Amino acid sequence: MHILTDELPLDCEIMEESKNEPGGIMKFIQDYRMKMLIPELIVVFAVWYFLPNLGVTFYEGNVYESFGVWMYLFQPLFFLPSGLLLVVTVFVLHGIYPLDNYHEGKIPELPKMATVMIIISFFLMPVLVAMQMLGYFMTEATEFFSRNPFWERVESVGDLLFYAGPMFFVGLQWWLLLPVFFLSQGIDGIHKIAHHETSNEKITTLFYFLWPITMPLFFSPVEIIAIAALSIPAFAFYSYIRPYYTYVTAVHTFTFAALIVATVVLAPMLPLLNQWWPNTIPSYTPPESLWGTITLTPTILAIVGGIAIIAVIIAAYLTHKK
Repeated sequence: MHILTDELPLDCEIMEESKNEPGGIMKFIQDYRMKMLIPELIVVFAVWYFLPNLGVTFYEGNVYESFGVWMYLFQPLFFLPSGLLLVVTVFVLHGIYPLDNYHEGKIPELPKMATVMIIISFFLMPVLVAMQMLGYFMTEATEFFSRNPFWERVESVGDLLFYAGPMFFVGLQWWLLLPVFFLSQGIDGIHKIAHHETSNEKITTLFYFLWPITMPLFFSPVEIIAIAALSIPAFAFYSYIRPYYTYVTAVHTFTFAALIVATVVLAPMLPLLNQWWPNTIPSYTPPESLWGTITLTPTILAIVGGIAIIAVIIAAYLTHKK
């Protein structure tokens, strides 16, 4: 007979651990951080939006055809659509997350599947993945060198390359480099403040607020409001999985609210850069409406089905975790 104490009997502890141990699918989602597909698929969607300007669509055409022989370096499988390959590359590059855990000593050995996934991603889009890998190592700059304001900014540029790389190396929208730079500095900056990982909170806070201040320079009112609308579910998701981030998401929400108010006031003049220097921001509206380019082909149905399956798996993981 067990003595009544606050401690559980050993066999109960083992049963409790076995209950809490995630299954194979859930463990895969955790180890390969599939939750990060949410921001990554938003970037993929943005690339999809710009593809018609390059004479291709999401499921037809190679964006590198005008590159000559360099096309084979950027996309060895030149006969496949770049937009579709991007979706596959975004998924298989998640092999980098177990690599990250291995380097940090969180797991004793690197899973073979992770290595295979990274190799496949390099084969599909070598230049894009090389720049994303460079960005990944840049995000560890303060660990390799020193924790100071300069290397913290370098880490944020690493986030730009890793997460927004497809916008530049597949979508070829280089005019977005400055606004995405400010965005990466802001988001990574508030993350550093939340985790007490910054050497100078004043400088990091300054870079955070440079992001909303500069948004009206580059974007139209509809685009700014759309960005805010897309961010709302992301904030809710983060508040759910990381409750200690609530005050961070509260700051984001307030920032977006102030930005939208400013956008409404300045609406006739946005983007401001085109008011001061005409044609600074190029005309990038696709020649066809976005939804007009979508047809119910097997490829599109497979993509939509895949996204739905990922969403269900993530929802199941959250329910399991709760």
